[in-house]
Amino acid sequence: MPKPLGGRGCKAPYQTMTIRIPVDVKPQIDEIVERFRSGDLELAKTDYSDDNRISQLTTIIERYKAVAKSSRDWTKCNQLIQELEAEIERSE
Repeated sequence: MPKPLGGRGCKAPYQTMTIRIPVDVKPQIDEIVERFRSGDLELAKTDYSDDNRISQLTTIIERYKAVAKSSRDWTKCNQLIQELEAEIERSE
């Protein structure tokens, strides 16, 4: 993919954003961008299947339960976790 020139009316064939990075990592970022434009960079594919999402959600719930407190401040979070668990059980 050729480097887009940008400017008025010239858009890249993908979404872009501007970010601030430390000067020390700029060479590594430039290398990643160049690999992307040349087609040598494979982007990670995300598995959005229901089974994978349920598995990830279950992992998050278990991690939450390990650190959750039973104070009043956590009441809404605990209610949400209970609702999510009920939905997971219904979907299985």
